[in-house]
Amino acid sequence: MSESETTASATFSLEGPTPLLDEAEHELVGEARPLVFQAMRVSHGTLRSYGSRYDYDVEPIIDSFDGPEVSRSGNELTVTWRWDHEAAIYFNNGTSDHTVHGDPVLVFQFDRDEYPYLEEMFPHGTAFLPEVNVSGLPQSRFVQAGLEWLRQEVQ
Repeated sequence: MSESETTASATFSLEGPTPLLDEAEHELVGEARPLVFQAMRVSHGTLRSYGSRYDYDVEPIIDSFDGPEVSRSGNELTVTWRWDHEAAIYFNNGTSDHTVHGDPVLVFQFDRDEYPYLEEMFPHGTAFLPEVNVSGLPQSRFVQAGLEWLRQEVQ
């Protein structure tokens, strides 16, 4: 798995003679039910379970799926796929507890029935705060789940 500021991605590489790579490419990305898309479904299932468990909307991350990209170089085949949503890397790897600073303030709308203790300070249902301390995200490892499934399939 590789990462950047805005993507979570997986790369799968094989080495071998050209006929073997031709067959592998066909099975990975060229069939009616290519293995890479089946691996992506495993990743999406893992991510949806994570979202359900922690009450997160993960569909925008799933919708950002981009791939696969196939490249060949000599006797090597590389297939890469990615999720290009800015939160994908954080949902995959998790985050530690941290502080979010406003620029200059953070604005939150809240339900007064759900958070009655905030109503005294913010009677109109909108909170203005210079910063908030937030709990970190647990890691989902959704990218690795699909990649591990794929590795097991091609062994």
